[in-house]
Amino acid sequence: MTIKINADTTDGLKFVSDTSGVVEIQNNGTTVITSSQPTFSGRISSTQSVSPSTFTKMAVATEDWDTDSKFDSSTNYRFTPTVAGYYMFRIGMRSNSTTTNGIALYKNGSIYKRKFVESTKYVAFSIMVYSDTDDYFEAYGYTTGTEFDGNADDNYFQGNYIRS
Repeated sequence: MTIKINADTTDGLKFVSDTSGVVEIQNNGTTVITSSQPTFSGRISSTQSVSPSTFTKMAVATEDWDTDSKFDSSTNYRFTPTVAGYYMFRIGMRSNSTTTNGIALYKNGSIYKRKFVESTKYVAFSIMVYSDTDDYFEAYGYTTGTEFDGNADDNYFQGNYIRS
């Protein structure tokens, strides 16, 4: 059952319920906090060969957790939250090159944000993004080298719901 606690300017505080099993806190009918909060953490667990100097999707095939089964770790390596709201994403990548390395968060198949570094093998960043119910997100790496290192501690893709 959903329990909606809604504070609005006409009726004051209202409690509404249905049968979906979700708890929501609302402000004037807009959900501010919900108990349906997808979060995941995945990683590369072995070396991934890549073409140099091109963005390549990170094969994040090992899940550390996936609370709502929203991360595909078997075919597309993508997160499709299906719950609209703001999400925090974190991506880390280590390559075999110290020349140029980069990472990018892709949203719906296109680069959303990216970061490059020079003279180091490791790059990481965090970004907050708004997602509709049908958006999807993927982690891509870029290196002048030929592989993403197999060290699971350095090659990861994580995301979590912050608020609606």
